[in-house]
This record gives sequence, structure tokens and C-alpha cells, in this order.
Amino acid sequence: MRIDQDYVLLIGADLPTRERAILCTARALNKPTVLLAYPGEYTAQLRRPGFALADDIIVKPYLLNPRVALEAIKEYERKTGFKPAAIVPVNDFVLPAGATIAAYAGAPFLADEVIVRCRDKLLMKNTLSAAGLRVARTIAVDEEVSCYEWKNEERLIFKPSTFGGSGGVKMVKNVEELKSAIADAQSLLKKYEDILYIDPRRMHLEEYLASEQEVSVEVYCTPLGATAVAVTEKMLSPPPYFAEIGHVVPYKGADCRVIVDAAERACRALGIDRGVAHAEIRMVDGVPYVVEVGARPAGGKIVDLVFRATGVDLYALHAKAYVSEFEKEFARPSSVHVAAISFMKAPPGLITAISTPTLPEQVHGIAIYKGIGEKSAPYARDFETREGHIEWQWQDGENVPDLLKITDDLAQEIFQVQGIDE
Repeated sequence: MRIDQDYVLLIGADLPTRERAILCTARALNKPTVLLAYPGEYTAQLRRPGFALADDIIVKPYLLNPRVALEAIKEYERKTGFKPAAIVPVNDFVLPAGATIAAYAGAPFLADEVIVRCRDKLLMKNTLSAAGLRVARTIAVDEEVSCYEWKNEERLIFKPSTFGGSGGVKMVKNVEELKSAIADAQSLLKKYEDILYIDPRRMHLEEYLASEQEVSVEVYCTPLGATAVAVTEKMLSPPPYFAEIGHVVPYKGADCRVIVDAAERACRALGIDRGVAHAEIRMVDGVPYVVEVGARPAGGKIVDLVFRATGVDLYALHAKAYVSEFEKEFARPSSVHVAAISFMKAPPGLITAISTPTLPEQVHGIAIYKGIGEKSAPYARDFETREGHIEWQWQDGENVPDLLKITDDLAQEIFQVQGIDE
């Protein structure tokens, strides 16, 4: 396929739940879009629905390795004669490759030091703490983790330091649980080490923030500052895992102002001066603790929820920022709807049948991730253990029901599962 003008290179937009970034970017910048395909098994790549929305795709192994990604772009240039006019990242892991391509193309991008601060959770926490923001105290790092001397009744959080999607995150209370968490994380990281271009050795222990109240803030960042666009109420699976199992936009707590202030300060402290950022915050006794900040739009369809709740297209704002087109005056919008997503967890075992349920009228959409013959895990651990999602919408002011119970009931109706003897 020949593209008759310079194009926008989108990285990470072909991932499930992020495909709308392709359409929003093309519309915002009025240019053809080319996807630098998110790494994965090649034949599975070719079945991605996002590919049908773009003007072209670049598919090769290990495309998040900056060297490999740049060579793929140069090869594409030799074939078509065109360089990318903009490089737009919509995922954490794509930032190093995006920066390398942007330097070659002479396109605007985040500074290298900002990317490093936002990709390494430990460096991020140190930066935020130095700026006066509260973060979970770091207990042990890298080699110190496996030989940590446990104290009685101590609860800590184990985390891979450069991963995401709640992968490998687990609350641990003793040496045995820590060993199990490290082994599980190493297995997961080994699977993604080359694909995502990460350092699997980086890990840490941090204090457990004893609170069930977590939110995220979607922040619009420009060289002039950071402005919160929406606050998302997050629903998490119970300890020891903290997988995201639902989101509601907008969050309407009385502490919204202090949450927004912490998120905006965090983005400024990290130096994020371009595009949309995603700040995760846990409230402990009314005090905001910054869990982490991603220098990219939110995943889990939160960007879509914000659009349906407020009418603000975060993907468009994000894309324009990567051609240095910024809104000079941006005010936080009011909500006209309540939008939500809940992730389905089938009973554990082998999926033997999938049924069509009767859906409540507030359902905006539904997606099934797994098919007959695939396994459902016992717990909602991370992004890999979801079986699907349901999207919802209400008029602002309407009562939102117990989404988690309704979703669990629907999952039981949709997925027929046969138990597996371990």
C-alpha cells in the first residue's frame, strides 16, 4: 500500500481496549495512521481488529527494542519514501522505542529523562517524594528483596519495578509468600522480557498502604502545566492481588480536590510536558499517596469512559500534543453521564461453552476475551486473568448499581466451565 503523505506512527494502539486511539488520532491530525504493531506471536498479530482501522501496519518481532524499532521504520521508509510526521505512544512500554524513532524523524517527544523517571517505579517514587508528595515507603530493592528479614505480622507489597498491568504485584506476609511471589513474577517477566524490552531483575518491596480507596486521574500535560480532566473510581480485586476489575467515571468523592492537586503536582514533578498522563492514587485516612504515574493515556478503556461521561476526547488531545499543538486554556469539564467498565472473571477451570446472556439496558457494550478450550484462572491476578468486559452508561445523577455483583452473575451465565484437577 502506498501512502501519499507523511503519516502518524502509533505505537501500542493495536492492543485490545485501545483501538479507538487509531480513529481519534487520524481524525485529530488529519493524516494517515501506521501502527507499529505491539509485539506478540506473529499469526496472532494478524488477527488484531485494530489493524483494520489503520492505513498500514509494521509487524516484526521485538519492535519495542529501540534498535529493532528504528530499523523497521527505516525499512518502511525505503519501501514508501516517507518518514513519520509524528510518533504517538499510547502505552508505557513503547516510550523508549518511540523516543528513538522520534529523534531520527525530528519529531517532538518526551525527553529521555522523563521516560526513565516514568518507566522505573523506584526512580519515580524518589522523584515524587523529593517533590513533597506522599508515596509508599520502599523497604528493599533488587537483591535485597529475596533476603529480606521479616518482622512479625508485617504486610508488604512485592512489585516488579519496570512492569505494568498489576503483573507480578502481590501482598506478602512472610518469607514463604515472598518466595512464591518472586517465582510467579519471574515466570511472568521471563515470558515478556524480550517482547516488552524490560529488565526482569528489577523488583522491590514497599509498605502496604492499608486502604481500599483507589482512584486514577487523567491529566492533560503541556509545557505550561498539568490539568486534571477526570477522576476515575477504581475497583480492585482483594488482597493478596490488586488487579483492576472495574472503573467508574466520574469519581464523586468529597476529597476530589485534594486528589486532583496531588495528580497535577506529580505530573509536574516528573516533567511530563506533553500529552495525556494517567496518575494512580490511593487515599489513606484522607491523605493521597501517589502509587504511580504513566506518561500515556489510561488503559482499560478509561479514555473511552471519559469521552462518554464528559465529551472530552483524550486521545485527540494526546495526539495533538505530539505535533506540539496544545490547548492554551483548558478547564476541567463537567460530567453529563456516568460511564463504567467491569471486567469479567469466569469460574476457574476449562471453558466448555459460551452463552448469550440477557443484558441490562444500561449495557453499552460487551467483549469476550477467551474462547472454548481456554482456561480461567482461580483469581483476578492481573491483565492476563480477565475473560472479558462489560461497558455501562447512565445519565448523571442516576444510581449506579452493584456492578461487581451484576458482572459476576453475568460471567456465571456466559461461561460454562469444567473444573480441572491440579
